Amino acid sequence: MAKVIFENNLKELALSLSKDAKVFAPVKTHPNSTYSQYSFVEFSKEMELVIDYPTTNLPPKEFLLPPKDILFTYSNGQSQSPVIEKKVIFGLSYEDLYGVEKLTKLFSSPIKDDHFLEIKDSTLIIGADHFSPPKSLNFDLYLQKINSEIYVGHAGTKKGSQILKNSLFKNQEIKIPKVSKKKDLLLSNPDLPKIIMKSKDHPVWNDLAKICLGCGICSYVCPLCYCFEIDDEIDITKDDICSTKCRTWDSCMLNSFAETNAGNFRGELSERIYNWYFHKFVRMPKEYGFSGCVDCNRCVIFCPAKINYRNTLMRLVKDWESKNERS
Repeated sequence: MAKVIFENNLKELALSLSKDAKVFAPVKTHPNSTYSQYSFVEFSKEMELVIDYPTTNLPPKEFLLPPKDILFTYSNGQSQSPVIEKKVIFGLSYEDLYGVEKLTKLFSSPIKDDHFLEIKDSTLIIGADHFSPPKSLNFDLYLQKINSEIYVGHAGTKKGSQILKNSLFKNQEIKIPKVSKKKDLLLSNPDLPKIIMKSKDHPVWNDLAKICLGCGICSYVCPLCYCFEIDDEIDITKDDICSTKCRTWDSCMLNSFAETNAGNFRGELSERIYNWYFHKFVRMPKEYGFSGCVDCNRCVIFCPAKINYRNTLMRLVKDWESKNERS
């Protein structure tokens, strides 16, 4: 016996959760956009829920690692941490669910980021896709789409089990198909880290530097790019000087990222491009056991220079294989 919910009741489910927390869900916000028309926004009854979204402008990381995040304020000789609000991220696709899982691991080890984890612990994660519930990922609730009308609910935590008790879910005998996501042969290539690590002098990086704008958009829209900087904002207009420590998004693709008092240790754009690939496909697999890419294609969709990372990887792999064949 499965717990099922009809698609036309998903909106009501999302609204019922908004009684205790802010609910963020995919909505069509830019109907005339050439690129992505969808965004995760705070959901309300006037909106139409879009579960089968192709992709959104920003990944759900914006709710766990906000573009500007106040870590604490200091005033009148005392520091105060911000109040962490309860949130629900509703309707994450498989790729975005995977992104949240990996991002959480990045902020859990080797250095534990208590502020990030406090935000994560106060956030309810609800995925929705046609794939079978991913066993390797943590979620509170996963809604598996069976057909155009029915979703089967799978609880991943006690909180998820409580949601399944909502009267919108019905007990029903139904055959639940096993649908696995196909393995990406390019990203799962065991030689990929070695290929990129030995490609620092490959001409592809200079070729990309000729068209890349160095704008950092690929980092901002990536579910797993997490570079940030820490700033102190000081307000001297008040009787008691108030200081706010903020964490804001940054990007290793920006020229200013590697600037130090001793100079810029990554001043060439080609070096920054190589570093972006190295971090995702060499360093992260070595340190965490997984790639820094969930294949959501946001970096491809929103790149103003139309750079496709898969084409870059395929070129490197092809040249590597060709070189090894000759030798």
